[in-house]
Amino acid sequence: MSRPVSHASVIGSIIKKDLQEYSRDRLWAFLTVLLLVVMIAIFWVLPDSVDESIPVGVSGLGDAGTLAALETTEEEGLRAVLFGSSAQLRSVVAGDADAWKTNGAVVVIPNDSDVEKPAGAEKANVEIGLAFPEDFIAATAAGQKTTVEVFVDARVPDEIQSSMSSLVRELAFAVAGDDLPVDIQEPDEVYTVLGEDRAGNQVTPQESFLPLLVFFVLLMEMFGMSSLIAREVQSRTVTALLVTPATIGDVLTAKGAGGALLGVGQAVIILVAINALGHQPLLIITLMLLGAIMVSGTAMVAGSVGRDFMTNLLFGFVFMVPLMIPAFAVLFPGTASGWIQALPSYPLVQGLVKVSTYGDGWAEVLPDLAALFAWCVALFAIGWLVLKRKVETL
Repeated sequence: MSRPVSHASVIGSIIKKDLQEYSRDRLWAFLTVLLLVVMIAIFWVLPDSVDESIPVGVSGLGDAGTLAALETTEEEGLRAVLFGSSAQLRSVVAGDADAWKTNGAVVVIPNDSDVEKPAGAEKANVEIGLAFPEDFIAATAAGQKTTVEVFVDARVPDEIQSSMSSLVRELAFAVAGDDLPVDIQEPDEVYTVLGEDRAGNQVTPQESFLPLLVFFVLLMEMFGMSSLIAREVQSRTVTALLVTPATIGDVLTAKGAGGALLGVGQAVIILVAINALGHQPLLIITLMLLGAIMVSGTAMVAGSVGRDFMTNLLFGFVFMVPLMIPAFAVLFPGTASGWIQALPSYPLVQGLVKVSTYGDGWAEVLPDLAALFAWCVALFAIGWLVLKRKVETL
């Protein structure tokens, strides 16, 4: 009398079969290896640091000694660029004009102007400006109170914005030899933030590329598994499995688990290659596992409706393009729109950014894990039901 075969062993056998078939598919095996190599190479080519220096535009100061004092202040990462007027300075910080440095002078060209930049000129990307009054030097030397207006691009971090007050006071001290009362009003009156506020999102190109890299790996998992499922549906291999002790639940579980295992395996390989598992490796792997399960659900749907390579590819893109939008959004720092935050992949991207970029732990990422888990359950359930209905109608 033979023993009944357990569900676990049946599921394990189906997963093993699927992984073997995936490895024997020369097209997807080649594309998988190629993608891993290319993504790893791109990651290491990207810069791993950000230029933290902030060019500071200055207007109203024509005295060489005062400018020298400004350049030798203790504020780190600030470079002075002299402008002829506060109006020019404001337009450049606001992005309405470009500033070009040539032969020690600054030439300002409005965006709507047909004037070409000076030959051999270097562009001055000014993100913050100090508009001094014309009588600043005389008033400061005489101990009189004066006002300095500050223009700030929204991309400048808060700590740099707040340092402008001490910078002006140091300049006053350098001019008058005493810490005289230069009037810096409340930030909402003096600091004119120009543009969309993106403070706090200054990350390196490598860190920005990480979520996109991860999604390319999951993209390959989805295409590979959906192609495998489509072939088995069209050849009715999936119905042949039901003649064995395997139940339809075993088959569906194996398909989802196999896709998730394939995705996590590729993700771990690439994360190890780019040295991204140094901080909170278990948390990162958990995020990747949930992401792989979520993508497995879409693979089951795409594999159920796809009838050949092209239709399978088409339906795969239909499902994956929306999921990749949050990963692309990381490349353009700022607060994500509400509709982007509503996408299923947004918690995965947010979790990866928090852990890999800001060093957050389980407590900080827990809300993202909970949201991602809910989406995983929903999408996997949809994939399960669609594939189950397809198998039952064969």
